[in-house]
Amino acid sequence: MDYCSPFDEAIAASGPPAVFLRDHEGGWRFQATWSRDLWGRAPGPHEHVPTFVLARDRASGFVQLVMVTSPTLLVEHPRLDLRSFDNLADAEEALAAIGAPPIAPEPW
Repeated sequence: MDYCSPFDEAIAASGPPAVFLRDHEGGWRFQATWSRDLWGRAPGPHEHVPTFVLARDRASGFVQLVMVTSPTLLVEHPRLDLRSFDNLADAEEALAAIGAPPIAPEPW
């Protein structure tokens, strides 16, 4: 997988459970705000198992691909519908099936 920097890759490999979003070039970038928010909602303990999540905003229907370094970090959210995948290929396939832009009018 491609990361934005060696810093992002190190956090993904051995840091605390965290959230990563893709930047405009497709690299995974650590998201401190998302990570702090989710730690507050689910403080753990968390096992290090990278997981890919499609997060659908309930207000707009917009779907975003998220990588979390623990499957228990993003299990539920008050503003998002979530669908988890064990691997990136399956998550990307499901995201592509939604269409462009990735707007899902109904939750899955």
